Amino acid sequence: MIDEIEDENMLGGDEIILTGKYKQFNATLRFDLSKASETDVVGGLNHVSNEIESYAYGFSGIDTIAIEKFVNVGNGLGAVCDFLEKNTSEWKKKIIGSMDNQKLASVAESYLFNQLLTKAGVQFKANTGKLNLKPEKEEQGDYIAYVGKYKNWISIKKLSLDNAKDYEISGILSGINHSVVNKAFDFAGIQKDDRTVSSLVSAKRKSYGNAMAVLRELAPSLSGKGEDAYLVCKVLEQLSYPPYATPGMLTKAYPDIKPPKVKGRKPKA
Repeated sequence: MIDEIEDENMLGGDEIILTGKYKQFNATLRFDLSKASETDVVGGLNHVSNEIESYAYGFSGIDTIAIEKFVNVGNGLGAVCDFLEKNTSEWKKKIIGSMDNQKLASVAESYLFNQLLTKAGVQFKANTGKLNLKPEKEEQGDYIAYVGKYKNWISIKKLSLDNAKDYEISGILSGINHSVVNKAFDFAGIQKDDRTVSSLVSAKRKSYGNAMAVLRELAPSLSGKGEDAYLVCKVLEQLSYPPYATPGMLTKAYPDIKPPKVKGRKPKA
């Protein structure tokens, strides 16, 4: 059972902290947010996601290297759709079919879309460009810990490393990643067009074909603005292909990893 703790005693001033060491993962990061703008906070949260996401996938039990080698895609959302159209059968046979633990298929699928979008240069996370915050060094303990505090926002996650297993590390890192990816959208000041997301995925079940169809339908309406990343991320998430590491992808294989609670977000009338 994952010992994930929310510990108010860890709170200091406005800051982002990521600390912990487990095998290849090694973090000693702190950002002082006392004079930061919301744009600066987005940059800090993106930095945290970049630091942990590969490890969240890597410790899950999937063969990340095989997936990375499999994904050979051109630029743009159209190239992602073309890849899915041409390679879905081979993907199911070569990657999914060869997995020892079929319950990890959802993790592999998430990493597939993560790599497709990343290699195609398609934004699916809030983006503010250059990181303006200067990282400071945070001390490590016998735990992995994350603290995010800025004005009225507080988020704390902590996992003891005593007898920790790889999948538990994947779980805590995925939990942190889920928090920072979605909070970055909040601070980015973009319009969250949940009505369009709902319209695109309405009555569509999880399938690679539906994912491809939704992305093709979405592509012409993309404007190159920050809202695009939200639309791409959320339509895939609604089809159960989250393109970023999140705890829900682990639940089938590891039932003690609970999916994040769904917030009651509704489209505006």
